[in-house]
Amino acid sequence: MRYVRFGQTGMKVSPICLGCMSFGASAPWMVDGDDAKKVLRRAWDLGINYFDTANTYSEGRSEEIVGEFLQGIDREEAVVATKVYFPVDKGRTPGGLSRKQVLAEVAHSLRRLKTEYIDLYQTHRWDYETTIDETLSVLTDLVRDGRVRYLGASSMWAWQFAQALALSDRESYERFASMQNLYNLLYREEEREMNPLCRAENVALVPWSPTAGGILSGRYFQDGKIATTEKDSQRVAPGSTGHRRYIRPDTHEIVRRVREVADRKGATPNQVALAWLLRKGVTAPIIGTSNVEHLEEMVGALEVVLSPEDSAYLEEPYVPQPVPTDSWH
Repeated sequence: MRYVRFGQTGMKVSPICLGCMSFGASAPWMVDGDDAKKVLRRAWDLGINYFDTANTYSEGRSEEIVGEFLQGIDREEAVVATKVYFPVDKGRTPGGLSRKQVLAEVAHSLRRLKTEYIDLYQTHRWDYETTIDETLSVLTDLVRDGRVRYLGASSMWAWQFAQALALSDRESYERFASMQNLYNLLYREEEREMNPLCRAENVALVPWSPTAGGILSGRYFQDGKIATTEKDSQRVAPGSTGHRRYIRPDTHEIVRRVREVADRKGATPNQVALAWLLRKGVTAPIIGTSNVEHLEEMVGALEVVLSPEDSAYLEEPYVPQPVPTDSWH
Protein backbone atom coordinates (compact mmCIF):
# COMPACT_ATOMS: atom_id res chain seq x y z
CA MET A 1 0.00 0.00 0.00
CA ARG A 2 1.32 3.44 -0.89
CA TYR A 3 0.42 6.33 1.36
CA VAL A 4 -0.36 9.91 0.37
CA ARG A 5 -0.05 13.23 2.12
CA PHE A 6 -3.32 14.49 3.55
CA GLY A 7 -3.67 17.96 2.06
CA GLN A 8 -1.09 20.32 3.52
CA THR A 9 -0.82 18.40 6.80
CA GLY A 10 2.05 16.10 7.73
CA MET A 11 -0.36 13.17 8.01
CA LYS A 12 -0.10 10.24 5.57
CA VAL A 13 -3.15 8.14 4.70
CA SER A 14 -3.97 5.18 2.51
CA PRO A 15 -5.46 6.32 -0.84
CA ILE A 16 -8.67 4.51 0.11
CA CYS A 17 -10.62 5.28 3.27
CA LEU A 18 -12.91 2.71 4.88
CA GLY A 19 -16.25 4.35 5.62
CA CYS A 20 -17.91 2.91 8.71
CA MET A 21 -21.53 3.94 8.19
CA SER A 22 -22.43 0.29 7.55
CA PHE A 23 -21.30 -0.73 11.04
CA GLY A 24 -24.08 -0.93 13.61
CA ALA A 25 -27.52 -2.44 13.97
CA SER A 26 -29.95 0.29 12.98
CA ALA A 27 -30.62 -1.00 9.42
CA PRO A 28 -30.72 -4.44 7.74
CA TRP A 29 -27.77 -3.63 5.47
CA MET A 30 -25.44 -3.07 8.42
CA VAL A 31 -23.14 -5.48 10.26
CA ASP A 32 -22.32 -5.41 13.96
CA GLY A 33 -19.88 -6.98 16.40
CA ASP A 34 -17.43 -9.53 15.05
CA ASP A 35 -18.74 -9.21 11.49
CA ALA A 36 -17.92 -5.52 11.45
CA LYS A 37 -14.53 -6.03 13.07
CA LYS A 38 -13.71 -8.68 10.47
CA VAL A 39 -14.03 -6.01 7.77
CA LEU A 40 -11.96 -3.55 9.80
CA ARG A 41 -9.24 -6.14 10.41
CA ARG A 42 -9.06 -7.08 6.73
CA ALA A 43 -8.81 -3.42 5.78
CA TRP A 44 -5.93 -2.99 8.23
CA ASP A 45 -4.18 -6.08 6.87
CA LEU A 46 -4.54 -4.69 3.33
CA GLY A 47 -2.79 -1.51 4.43
CA ILE A 48 -5.77 0.79 4.93
CA ASN A 49 -5.03 3.07 7.87
CA TYR A 50 -7.80 5.66 7.38
CA PHE A 51 -11.23 5.02 8.92
CA ASP A 52 -14.19 7.39 8.70
CA THR A 53 -17.22 7.32 10.99
CA ALA A 54 -19.62 9.83 12.61
CA ASN A 55 -21.25 10.33 15.97
CA THR A 56 -24.68 9.91 14.39
CA TYR A 57 -24.04 6.56 12.64
CA SER A 58 -26.26 4.01 14.39
CA GLU A 59 -26.57 6.52 17.27
CA GLY A 60 -22.92 6.10 18.17
CA ARG A 61 -22.63 2.35 17.69
CA SER A 62 -20.34 2.75 14.66
CA GLU A 63 -17.89 4.74 16.77
CA GLU A 64 -18.03 2.06 19.48
CA ILE A 65 -17.15 -0.66 16.97
CA VAL A 66 -14.22 1.35 15.63
CA GLY A 67 -13.11 2.00 19.20
CA GLU A 68 -13.16 -1.70 20.03
CA PHE A 69 -11.10 -2.40 16.91
CA LEU A 70 -8.53 0.25 17.83
CA GLN A 71 -7.70 -1.62 21.02
CA GLY A 72 -6.05 -4.37 18.98
CA ILE A 73 -3.81 -2.27 16.74
CA ASP A 74 -1.13 0.41 17.06
CA ARG A 75 -3.26 3.52 17.60
CA GLU A 76 -0.55 5.86 16.31
CA GLU A 77 -0.57 4.08 12.95
CA ALA A 78 -4.30 4.65 12.43
CA VAL A 79 -6.04 7.77 11.14
CA VAL A 80 -9.45 7.97 12.79
CA ALA A 81 -12.00 10.44 11.45
CA THR A 82 -15.41 11.21 12.87
CA LYS A 83 -18.00 13.94 12.45
CA VAL A 84 -20.31 16.26 14.37
CA TYR A 85 -23.52 18.11 13.43
CA PHE A 86 -26.51 15.77 13.18
CA PRO A 87 -28.31 14.86 16.41
CA VAL A 88 -27.30 11.49 17.83
CA ASP A 89 -30.43 11.10 19.93
CA LYS A 90 -33.17 13.13 18.26
CA GLY A 91 -35.22 13.11 21.43
CA ARG A 92 -32.59 14.88 23.54
CA THR A 93 -29.88 16.56 21.48
CA PRO A 94 -30.53 19.34 18.95
CA GLY A 95 -27.41 18.77 16.87
CA GLY A 96 -25.55 21.64 15.25
CA LEU A 97 -22.11 23.19 15.65
CA SER A 98 -22.49 25.50 18.62
CA ARG A 99 -19.74 25.58 21.26
CA LYS A 100 -22.01 23.75 23.69
CA GLN A 101 -22.89 21.03 21.20
CA VAL A 102 -19.38 20.47 19.86
CA LEU A 103 -17.84 20.21 23.33
CA ALA A 104 -20.49 17.72 24.41
CA GLU A 105 -20.24 15.61 21.27
CA VAL A 106 -16.45 15.43 21.10
CA ALA A 107 -16.45 14.06 24.67
CA HIS A 108 -18.99 11.39 23.68
CA SER A 109 -17.02 10.48 20.53
CA LEU A 110 -13.74 10.15 22.43
CA ARG A 111 -15.42 7.87 24.95
CA ARG A 112 -17.01 5.67 22.29
CA LEU A 113 -13.81 5.52 20.24
CA LYS A 114 -11.80 4.64 23.37
CA THR A 115 -9.08 7.05 22.34
CA GLU A 116 -7.46 10.18 23.75
CA TYR A 117 -7.57 12.05 20.45
CA ILE A 118 -9.32 12.15 17.09
CA ASP A 119 -7.09 12.48 14.04
CA LEU A 120 -9.67 14.24 11.86
CA TYR A 121 -12.74 15.92 13.37
CA GLN A 122 -15.20 16.98 10.68
CA THR A 123 -18.25 19.22 10.52
CA HIS A 124 -20.87 16.96 8.98
CA ARG A 125 -22.83 19.87 7.47
CA TRP A 126 -22.99 23.68 7.59
CA ASP A 127 -24.85 25.03 10.62
CA TYR A 128 -27.11 27.93 9.59
CA GLU A 129 -28.01 28.67 13.21
CA THR A 130 -24.45 29.09 14.51
CA THR A 131 -21.88 31.55 13.23
CA ILE A 132 -18.88 29.99 11.54
CA ASP A 133 -16.75 32.12 13.87
CA GLU A 134 -18.16 30.30 16.92
CA THR A 135 -17.69 26.91 15.29
CA LEU A 136 -14.11 27.55 14.20
CA SER A 137 -13.27 28.98 17.63
CA VAL A 138 -14.34 25.85 19.50
CA LEU A 139 -12.78 23.52 16.92
CA THR A 140 -9.51 25.43 17.25
CA ASP A 141 -9.65 24.94 21.01
CA LEU A 142 -10.00 21.18 20.48
CA VAL A 143 -6.90 21.08 18.27
CA ARG A 144 -4.83 23.19 20.61
CA ASP A 145 -5.69 21.18 23.73
CA GLY A 146 -4.85 17.90 21.94
CA ARG A 147 -8.27 16.27 21.69
CA VAL A 148 -8.23 16.69 17.90
CA ARG A 149 -5.29 16.66 15.49
CA TYR A 150 -6.84 18.11 12.31
CA LEU A 151 -10.16 19.55 11.16
CA GLY A 152 -12.28 18.61 8.16
CA ALA A 153 -15.61 19.62 6.63
CA SER A 154 -18.31 17.93 4.58
CA SER A 155 -20.86 18.90 1.91
CA MET A 156 -21.55 22.64 1.65
CA TRP A 157 -21.47 25.43 -0.91
CA ALA A 158 -18.03 26.46 -2.14
CA TRP A 159 -18.61 30.06 -0.99
CA GLN A 160 -19.22 28.78 2.54
CA PHE A 161 -16.02 26.78 2.54
CA ALA A 162 -14.09 29.75 1.13
CA GLN A 163 -15.55 31.93 3.89
CA ALA A 164 -14.44 29.45 6.56
CA LEU A 165 -10.90 29.23 5.17
CA ALA A 166 -10.60 33.00 4.92
CA LEU A 167 -11.86 33.47 8.49
CA SER A 168 -9.34 30.92 9.74
CA ASP A 169 -6.53 32.84 8.10
CA ARG A 170 -7.74 36.20 9.37
CA GLU A 171 -8.42 35.13 12.98
CA SER A 172 -5.63 32.54 13.26
CA TYR A 173 -8.09 29.69 13.72
CA GLU A 174 -7.11 26.17 12.75
CA ARG A 175 -7.89 25.55 9.07
CA PHE A 176 -10.04 22.84 7.56
CA ALA A 177 -7.61 20.31 6.11
CA SER A 178 -10.16 18.30 4.08
CA MET A 179 -13.46 18.40 2.24
CA GLN A 180 -15.73 15.34 2.23
CA ASN A 181 -18.14 15.98 -0.63
CA LEU A 182 -20.38 13.99 -2.95
CA TYR A 183 -18.39 13.23 -6.09
CA ASN A 184 -18.52 10.37 -8.60
CA LEU A 185 -18.98 9.71 -12.32
CA LEU A 186 -22.73 10.28 -11.98
CA TYR A 187 -22.44 13.47 -9.93
CA ARG A 188 -19.70 15.86 -11.04
CA GLU A 189 -21.05 19.29 -10.08
CA GLU A 190 -18.22 19.64 -7.55
CA GLU A 191 -15.85 20.07 -10.50
CA ARG A 192 -17.24 23.58 -11.02
CA GLU A 193 -16.17 25.31 -7.81
CA MET A 194 -15.52 23.14 -4.76
CA ASN A 195 -12.84 20.86 -6.19
CA PRO A 196 -10.83 23.69 -7.82
CA LEU A 197 -11.07 25.66 -4.56
CA CYS A 198 -9.72 22.70 -2.59
CA ARG A 199 -6.84 22.18 -5.00
CA ALA A 200 -5.93 25.89 -4.87
CA GLU A 201 -5.98 25.80 -1.05
CA ASN A 202 -4.22 22.40 -0.83
CA VAL A 203 -7.20 20.85 0.92
CA ALA A 204 -7.56 17.07 0.77
CA LEU A 205 -10.55 15.78 -1.23
CA VAL A 206 -12.13 12.70 0.38
CA PRO A 207 -15.44 12.17 -1.46
CA TRP A 208 -18.30 10.06 -0.21
CA SER A 209 -20.37 7.70 -2.38
CA PRO A 210 -17.64 7.09 -4.99
CA THR A 211 -19.72 4.41 -6.75
CA ALA A 212 -22.99 6.36 -6.53
CA GLY A 213 -24.50 4.06 -3.94
CA GLY A 214 -23.62 1.01 -6.04
CA ILE A 215 -25.26 2.30 -9.23
CA LEU A 216 -21.94 2.40 -11.09
CA SER A 217 -21.48 -1.33 -10.50
CA GLY A 218 -24.27 -1.88 -13.01
CA ARG A 219 -25.82 -4.66 -10.99
CA TYR A 220 -28.98 -2.73 -10.18
CA PHE A 221 -30.06 -2.24 -13.77
CA GLN A 222 -33.14 -4.10 -14.96
CA ASP A 223 -34.01 -3.90 -18.66
CA GLY A 224 -31.69 -0.93 -19.04
CA LYS A 225 -33.20 1.01 -16.14
CA ILE A 226 -32.39 1.39 -12.46
CA ALA A 227 -34.67 -0.61 -10.17
CA THR A 228 -37.17 1.82 -8.67
CA THR A 229 -39.15 -0.13 -6.07
CA GLU A 230 -38.83 0.97 -2.46
CA LYS A 231 -37.18 -2.33 -1.57
CA ASP A 232 -34.61 -1.86 -4.33
CA SER A 233 -34.13 1.76 -3.32
CA GLN A 234 -33.11 0.71 0.17
CA ARG A 235 -30.89 -2.06 -1.18
CA VAL A 236 -29.18 0.07 -3.81
CA ALA A 237 -28.27 3.09 -1.74
CA PRO A 238 -28.87 2.92 1.99
CA GLY A 239 -28.54 6.07 4.00
CA SER A 240 -28.57 9.66 2.81
CA THR A 241 -26.94 9.02 -0.57
CA GLY A 242 -30.24 8.01 -2.19
CA HIS A 243 -30.40 6.72 -5.74
CA ARG A 244 -33.33 8.68 -7.13
CA ARG A 245 -31.02 11.50 -8.24
CA TYR A 246 -29.40 9.01 -10.62
CA ILE A 247 -32.61 8.04 -12.40
CA ARG A 248 -32.07 10.13 -15.53
CA PRO A 249 -31.29 9.66 -19.26
CA ASP A 250 -27.48 9.81 -19.12
CA THR A 251 -27.06 7.28 -16.29
CA HIS A 252 -27.46 4.18 -18.41
CA GLU A 253 -24.85 5.26 -20.97
CA ILE A 254 -22.33 6.22 -18.28
CA VAL A 255 -22.77 2.87 -16.53
CA ARG A 256 -22.56 1.05 -19.86
CA ARG A 257 -19.23 2.75 -20.58
CA VAL A 258 -17.93 1.94 -17.11
CA ARG A 259 -18.69 -1.72 -17.71
CA GLU A 260 -17.12 -1.59 -21.17
CA VAL A 261 -13.90 -0.06 -19.87
CA ALA A 262 -13.87 -2.56 -17.01
CA ASP A 263 -14.10 -5.45 -19.47
CA ARG A 264 -11.19 -4.04 -21.49
CA LYS A 265 -9.07 -3.60 -18.37
CA GLY A 266 -9.89 -6.96 -16.83
CA ALA A 267 -11.35 -5.07 -13.86
CA THR A 268 -14.75 -4.64 -12.26
CA PRO A 269 -17.00 -1.60 -12.80
CA ASN A 270 -16.54 -0.57 -9.18
CA GLN A 271 -12.77 -0.59 -9.64
CA VAL A 272 -13.02 1.57 -12.75
CA ALA A 273 -15.30 4.06 -10.97
CA LEU A 274 -12.79 4.34 -8.14
CA ALA A 275 -9.77 4.49 -10.48
CA TRP A 276 -11.42 7.39 -12.31
CA LEU A 277 -11.77 9.32 -9.05
CA LEU A 278 -8.14 8.73 -8.16
CA ARG A 279 -7.17 10.24 -11.55
CA LYS A 280 -9.11 13.39 -10.66
CA GLY A 281 -6.84 14.50 -7.85
CA VAL A 282 -8.81 12.90 -5.05
CA THR A 283 -6.80 12.07 -1.91
CA ALA A 284 -8.81 9.08 -0.68
CA PRO A 285 -12.35 8.11 -1.73
CA ILE A 286 -14.46 6.81 1.15
CA ILE A 287 -15.78 3.33 0.45
CA GLY A 288 -18.52 1.83 2.57
CA THR A 289 -18.89 -1.92 2.77
CA SER A 290 -20.17 -4.65 5.05
CA ASN A 291 -18.19 -7.57 3.65
CA VAL A 292 -14.58 -8.50 3.05
CA GLU A 293 -15.02 -9.51 -0.59
CA HIS A 294 -16.30 -6.09 -1.61
CA LEU A 295 -13.50 -4.43 0.36
CA GLU A 296 -10.87 -6.49 -1.47
CA GLU A 297 -12.49 -5.63 -4.80
CA MET A 298 -12.31 -1.91 -4.06
CA VAL A 299 -8.67 -2.05 -2.97
CA GLY A 300 -7.97 -3.70 -6.32
CA ALA A 301 -8.84 -0.36 -7.94
CA LEU A 302 -5.37 0.85 -6.98
CA GLU A 303 -3.97 -1.45 -9.67
CA VAL A 304 -6.27 -0.20 -12.44
CA VAL A 305 -4.65 2.33 -14.79
CA LEU A 306 -6.90 4.59 -16.85
CA SER A 307 -5.55 6.61 -19.75
CA PRO A 308 -6.66 10.19 -20.46
CA GLU A 309 -8.69 8.72 -23.33
CA ASP A 310 -10.39 6.27 -20.96
CA SER A 311 -11.35 9.10 -18.62
CA ALA A 312 -12.66 11.27 -21.43
CA TYR A 313 -14.75 8.36 -22.73
CA LEU A 314 -16.28 7.80 -19.28
CA GLU A 315 -17.01 11.49 -18.80
CA GLU A 316 -18.45 12.36 -22.22
CA PRO A 317 -22.14 11.37 -21.66
CA TYR A 318 -22.53 13.36 -18.42
CA VAL A 319 -25.31 15.95 -18.26
CA PRO A 320 -25.05 18.73 -15.61
CA GLN A 321 -27.28 18.12 -12.58
CA PRO A 322 -28.95 20.18 -9.85
CA VAL A 323 -27.00 20.37 -6.61
CA PRO A 324 -28.66 17.92 -4.14
CA THR A 325 -29.08 20.34 -1.24
CA ASP A 326 -31.76 18.05 0.22
CA SER A 327 -28.93 15.81 1.47
CA TRP A 328 -26.92 18.75 2.81
CA HIS A 329 -29.36 20.13 5.36
